[in-house]
Amino acid sequence: MIALLLAALAFTEPETAPEAQAEPIYGSAAYRASFLTGRFSNTQQYEAWQRDAQPDAPAYELDLYYATHARVEAPELGEHVIYVEWRSGAADGPVSRQRLWVFREGEEGWSLGFDILEFRDPETFAGRADEEGAFASLTAEDLIGYPEACVVATQSPAHAGYYFTIESDDCIVTAESGEEVRMGASLRGDHHFFTYREWANTLEHQPAYRFPDAPYPYSFRLLPDED
Repeated sequence: MIALLLAALAFTEPETAPEAQAEPIYGSAAYRASFLTGRFSNTQQYEAWQRDAQPDAPAYELDLYYATHARVEAPELGEHVIYVEWRSGAADGPVSRQRLWVFREGEEGWSLGFDILEFRDPETFAGRADEEGAFASLTAEDLIGYPEACVVATQSPAHAGYYFTIESDDCIVTAESGEEVRMGASLRGDHHFFTYREWANTLEHQPAYRFPDAPYPYSFRLLPDED
């Protein structure tokens, strides 16, 4: 009788489902950061520009870049940190850009954008995107932050991925020339590509630089995983 009762209980007792791995919530810092991580290149864009350039067309130039955007552990800065490293000409070419993107996180993990930070000693971190713990000891003292007005704000989600911009007139930074300029930027992110454009004007509203100096932004495609 007891055996029959135990068998009946075993049959009626619902099986406990294994704990599901939590997926990042749409709109959260984790979700938005995921659109911008990976290894990318603008090879297709660069080759098309070289192939299709017309002698009588307005002169402009595009550079070839390989970009690594890696999630890294930097607990003193935040939970969702991306290390950005761009190299010129080849995947192992000279480093042309190094940044940290630190996502802001509000209620329920919701993120309105991310902050851009530069390294005081960038050479120390070059090529270390995959090195465990390489960024763990970083603090604000090791970095140069952009002004509060320069937060890269999340706009309404684009048709694919996210659209981020810096568009405040109060985003004033010091250019490499030492001159203060108003900076702007736009970035569209998706799991398979991102586009990036950056520009600056003098405080007298004259163009200071364009990146790229072309009628459209840099366009990067996700590279296949290495074997």
